[in-house]
Amino acid sequence: MQTGLAVAALCRRPSEVLAAAREVFENRKSNEIQLDAATIRKFSAHIAGHVIAPEASDYESARSIFNRAYDLRPALIVRCANSSDVARTLDFAQGQKVPLAVRSGGHSRIGHGMCDGGVVVDLSGMNRVVVDAGKRVARAEAGALVRDLDAAAQKFGLATTSGGCPTVGIAGLTLGGGEGKLMGKFGAACDNLLSAQLVTVDGTQVEASHNSSPDLFWAIRGGGGNFGVVTELEYQLHPVTDVLAGTLLYPAGRLPDLLQAFARFVAAEPDEMDVLAQLVPHDTGPRCRMDICYCGDPRLGNDLLRPLRALNPQEDSVKVTPYLTAQSAGGFLQTPVAHFQTNLFLPDLSEAVITTISAAMSEAPPRCKIIVVPLRGAISRVPLRDTAFVLRQPGYEVDIAGVWDDPAERTRVVEWVKTQRDKLQPFARGVYANQLGETSEPLVRAAFGPNYTRLVEIKKKYDPRNVLRLNQNIKPE
Repeated sequence: MQTGLAVAALCRRPSEVLAAAREVFENRKSNEIQLDAATIRKFSAHIAGHVIAPEASDYESARSIFNRAYDLRPALIVRCANSSDVARTLDFAQGQKVPLAVRSGGHSRIGHGMCDGGVVVDLSGMNRVVVDAGKRVARAEAGALVRDLDAAAQKFGLATTSGGCPTVGIAGLTLGGGEGKLMGKFGAACDNLLSAQLVTVDGTQVEASHNSSPDLFWAIRGGGGNFGVVTELEYQLHPVTDVLAGTLLYPAGRLPDLLQAFARFVAAEPDEMDVLAQLVPHDTGPRCRMDICYCGDPRLGNDLLRPLRALNPQEDSVKVTPYLTAQSAGGFLQTPVAHFQTNLFLPDLSEAVITTISAAMSEAPPRCKIIVVPLRGAISRVPLRDTAFVLRQPGYEVDIAGVWDDPAERTRVVEWVKTQRDKLQPFARGVYANQLGETSEPLVRAAFGPNYTRLVEIKKKYDPRNVLRLNQNIKPE
């Protein structure tokens, strides 16, 4: 049993969850700390990057993160210029005994790229990407975003698996596993990682690869940011130029039939075909949108799409397009907004699962959705023990999400998301850490499954005092 044992502990009533969330936010506010000006000046003198204190003119923009549900106020933000800045900031935060957050793209669903009263290691200024086209390798600093990596690689007709949203940070994406349009053909983002440079909590700069610190290399491919601050990543690239991509949007009222057809299509598709289903509420009833990306011969791709087109989509925008264009169009959210998201991994879309999802969408608030992401092909052929990322069984990662503008809408959205997660939980066999808008020990155990025990041992080695704990945290027990 891969990761199902821990998920059952997550079934708390929405009122209990909201009360717990309020307690967390209150504790965060009560933990705000002020660092004195002299201490900041002394520290800043040794930083090559930019140190941002609360009184700075750019503090408000610097503390802004993608999930506007979180309004966090760190005592100091350090926009690092190099690994030495990272090491000094780690030392400073530990010396001041304040919380430490690490920010790359700022897309953490639970706001972990920022903190109240602590110090933020901000990597956004470290965003250079260098491509060796001959070796088909890219070296990217950890502050680079998906769009930075994609743009640099596409200049040479190359690409690697990266996230579906252009502004996601590649570091957080890769450390948690890394889903993307190319994962069926080339595996997860972490499967394409050749090496990484890290700064551990004691300030040591370490290279992690198959040949150097292999235990650490194993852990960072799916184990998240628990073991050190990654400053650079090296990726294997693959030839990818034009793709067949776009969306098929179907009329309302056909979810059960469409999901059954979707499951049949997924079961038969080749590795080059990526398709996911987005289910959204509509005035006339729930609708299904299928997002397509095929990285093989477009003529064969169009032949493969005949079963989905035979279902009479109301809109069909699938066409040959540059891969970079297909990537820039993706993502559940295109702009920062308050939202809540959770997920489950389902081995299959059984009749009971489809009935449950269809019923959920019939009562969904206006700005909520369920996204069904098949995990199959190359990503599912990597042996479970080869990396810390455990979602290697073919199946579906199901995201349940909602957004709000008015804080008064928050309760309804969160309750709906939690309720639908609980209804689907009996069919689940784990979760995907990168898409969780919540954290707890049961969730962490569910995310890392049978690899959890080994991850604990590696955590003890590299971060025995749990300095890096603002994440889906592996405690050094």
